[in-house]
Amino acid sequence: MNMNSEMVILMPVYNPNERIVNYVKKLKENNYQVVLINDGSKSEYHSLFEKMVHDCKIISHPFFKGKGYAIKKGIHYIKEHLQDKKGIIILENEYDLIHINHIRTLINKNSQKMCVVHHKGKKILTKLFSMIYNKEFIDVDSELFAFSMNYIDQMMTVDENCYEVQSLIQSVQNNQDVEEIQLENKQQPFHLKNKTIQIMYVIFLHLIRFISSSIISSVIDVLLAWILLDVLKLWMTSDFWRIALSSLIARILSTIVNYVINKKYVFKGKNNSKQTAKRFLILTIVITILSTLFVYVASSLHIMSEKLAKPIGDLLLFLLSYSAQTKWVFKNNESKNHLK
Repeated sequence: MNMNSEMVILMPVYNPNERIVNYVKKLKENNYQVVLINDGSKSEYHSLFEKMVHDCKIISHPFFKGKGYAIKKGIHYIKEHLQDKKGIIILENEYDLIHINHIRTLINKNSQKMCVVHHKGKKILTKLFSMIYNKEFIDVDSELFAFSMNYIDQMMTVDENCYEVQSLIQSVQNNQDVEEIQLENKQQPFHLKNKTIQIMYVIFLHLIRFISSSIISSVIDVLLAWILLDVLKLWMTSDFWRIALSSLIARILSTIVNYVINKKYVFKGKNNSKQTAKRFLILTIVITILSTLFVYVASSLHIMSEKLAKPIGDLLLFLLSYSAQTKWVFKNNESKNHLK
């Protein structure tokens, strides 16, 4: 069997250039099976699709629904009808067959690998991605990326908005083996490119969720601490132990809320719950000790009141907490072992 026939090429297309006809024919001649999603192209482009009906499987939407929707529609079709294939190459522009064959070889050799082709992208996007996800790429938006069929269920859960960026984020969060290949391609892609503002939103979305989770737990933490600081004055004479006990009780309750939200909605971890809970507890103890010391020192030296020192100290510890949770607490070290 020709190795090219083991891979499916998925092409999301919207108002394509005429060159796509010969390119799809060339892919078929090289034994690649092509699934093409026509994402509501205008009527004047219909003749192009008619020229390709014998060279690929065409799935058409009557209206434009977006590139991410088209990609997921294609993946769903492949899962239903082409389960015998070894992998999927998502192709949004014309690339030389030498490069496509190289990527096919990489996926065939290592079913745990995900390959992404990047041009040199905007520095602001790559720096933001690196800062938030602790992984550096030359770009974050792909016109060509590939993965084995082992990942097909995972790729179907990726959000449609800036699908390529979302899938890269999910792969990094799951600690998958991502190989970046740098190629230059100045041709017009087969579908609309993702806008910079959309990519920035997607990159920040993870941090926004973390901030929201932190705000909810911090409000619970601060309000409880304030109440307890006043209530415990009735029984405790030592300011240090009163502050420590107030911080501890408030932090335990807010931590439970924070852990549940972060695990389910922020990091969406599928790793061992006992391991993440244990790490989260250790991190919480360290953060609580640092927070307590900050409040005690600030109030003892009359720098600020203890009630003001509490939220300021927690704000200063925010970045430490985020970095630790991303790199250690919710880091998925088991995803490679869970593949079929």
